[in-house]
Amino acid sequence: MAKQQPRGIRRNNPGNIEWGSPWQGLAKPEDYPADRFAAFISPVWGIRALARTLITYYDKRKANDGSKIDSLREIVERWAPASDNNDVGAYARQLARLLPGIGPDDETLNLHDPVQLRAVVEGIICHENGRGPLKTPNTWYPADVIDEALRLAGVVAKPTATKEATKAVPAVAVGAVGIEQLSQVIPDAINALEKSKVDLTSGNILQMVLGGTVLALSLVLIYKQYRQWKLGVGE
Repeated sequence: MAKQQPRGIRRNNPGNIEWGSPWQGLAKPEDYPADRFAAFISPVWGIRALARTLITYYDKRKANDGSKIDSLREIVERWAPASDNNDVGAYARQLARLLPGIGPDDETLNLHDPVQLRAVVEGIICHENGRGPLKTPNTWYPADVIDEALRLAGVVAKPTATKEATKAVPAVAVGAVGIEQLSQVIPDAINALEKSKVDLTSGNILQMVLGGTVLALSLVLIYKQYRQWKLGVGE
């Protein structure tokens, strides 16, 4: 007989959030056995609630010592306190394995960083539900489910420039706008050369000057388009 999935997975609530808050995507309480843990209509809503809770901890709640919640141990002390028979230290150490360079007690955690938030979300899912059928990214849900949940939570990772995107920038830079500007500059360069005393019969000097003009303007346009692409404007 197949092993039953953990309650958090069955209820689309992998963080084991309790009933009480009016979360988006909640299922009807009467459709589930009466106990303290909520249910959601799909995993993305349960994971969204998990992410939003963590962000609220970071922004608005206080640690046990009254300081800002900005370490993994302080997150766990709030999420899964020792009073509920949780091993806070072991829980925090497990999360730290997913965040290289950040120890359980390091007060350098930034839950507005999409990478760090995602690691904590996935670590909590694993700790609360055990190992699932998948190898990555968190053993229970494929990456696109986590992506959508974080997007619904208002967290969007910065796009990473790929080799293909980088190669596409020069093509955009010398597109319609670039060609139009080049067509305006080249005649001026030709007129200036024709008025000069230089012998252009061989065409070599003309080719060199035109080539340099086109190259210089192309580089300017490429840089301009690259800046717009980098800043996310003009799209």
